[in-house]
Amino acid sequence: MTKVDPMLDTTTARPAPVPTAAPPPRRSLIIAAPWPYHPGCGIGGGVLCFQLLERLAARYAIHFIAFDQVPHDAEGGRRALSRLCASVTLLPVPAASGGLADKGGQFTQVLLRQPREVRGMASPAMARAIAERAATTDADAVLLQFPQMAQYAGDCGDLPVVIDTQDVALVSRFREWRCATGRGRRLARLVAWLAWLRYELHWYARADGLLALSDNDQGVLRSFFPDTPCLLSPVAAEIRPRAPGRGRDGYAAFIGNFDHAPNRDALEWLLAAIWPAVRRELPEMELHIAGPGIPAFAAEHVAAGVVVRGFVESLDDFYGDARVALVPYRFGGGTKIKALDAMARFCPVVATPIGAEGLGVTPGVEMEVAIDAASFAASVVRVSGSDALATRLAEAAQQHLARHFSWDSKVRRLSAMLEEIGAARRARSGRVVREGVGG
Repeated sequence: MTKVDPMLDTTTARPAPVPTAAPPPRRSLIIAAPWPYHPGCGIGGGVLCFQLLERLAARYAIHFIAFDQVPHDAEGGRRALSRLCASVTLLPVPAASGGLADKGGQFTQVLLRQPREVRGMASPAMARAIAERAATTDADAVLLQFPQMAQYAGDCGDLPVVIDTQDVALVSRFREWRCATGRGRRLARLVAWLAWLRYELHWYARADGLLALSDNDQGVLRSFFPDTPCLLSPVAAEIRPRAPGRGRDGYAAFIGNFDHAPNRDALEWLLAAIWPAVRRELPEMELHIAGPGIPAFAAEHVAAGVVVRGFVESLDDFYGDARVALVPYRFGGGTKIKALDAMARFCPVVATPIGAEGLGVTPGVEMEVAIDAASFAASVVRVSGSDALATRLAEAAQQHLARHFSWDSKVRRLSAMLEEIGAARRARSGRVVREGVGG
């Protein structure tokens, strides 16, 4: 009689599978943002945040909470987020204040520690949604993205709070005030800066961790919050292959979300002080302006070769057909993602020092950096007129990005920070439980 080995499957005569332990449950992360960003939202910071979320979703179960507002393809954004996240909660946008209430807010924003942009996103529904999710999810942390969301740091229960500052307003709004002209405008900008200063000092102090995009922002945050971990988490990019056939008939490219004050100011300065000097040297050159919220005054310059594109579907095409990318910022904080986007797509860049901030470039090596309107215009003419210079800048820029702005490095360092503060919270909770039982 043949004996049957109990470890064999009698049907296949192969070893039966050995039972394995269930994998440990995935850690989770709560992310709260001003809008449901996605690849086609038309806002550089939003696209960057979505690319980060894609990579974090491979490590965490993401619970995403945002206001239901997005400039382009809202339904596509919901689908993209739903594919990646364990849950997606979208809330109505708070009702906008206006009339006397808005005018009154101009005077009280410093006293109340509530800048106008923050007041526009103050929502009891958002506070409740974050609090309920924090109470029912054993997350490593709550990640609040963009300064406007820092006001919800007190609604996260006992979960650690990490604030992704993106743009440290106490830096950028100070620069905006310094650049303002006219007594009324300077006063308004000073009030806005003071309001942001009080707001960020209050809410960032309640965070367990801060993320900064640039060395400058990190230095400022560390000086104000020396006891709070502050991670330099620069923008990251995927290098694109060189677009074939870029010739001297390419245009100058400027893209941005023009509801954002630094972008609008940059466009005003570009059209008034820089572009006329470029056209005197290159009368056939065109300036293509893309992005949401382009102000009406841009269309007044059509005769000077200005083309208003509005929202563009593909940055690859926009920069692939361009001769040079312009980043003419006079104020702002963080890192200018448009510069990174152009560099990643083999498009040479001309920027101001603030436009180049956070990228660690050497002027004249990875990009041209100009300090005033005359030198900016001269750089645009020089790059546009020399294939050799344009190619040298673009090649050096891509090599620089590959060395210093990889996604692997960004995600690895951020995950380590989140896991560290999550472990510290669990250790504190364990001590509290043990002390309660023993007492």
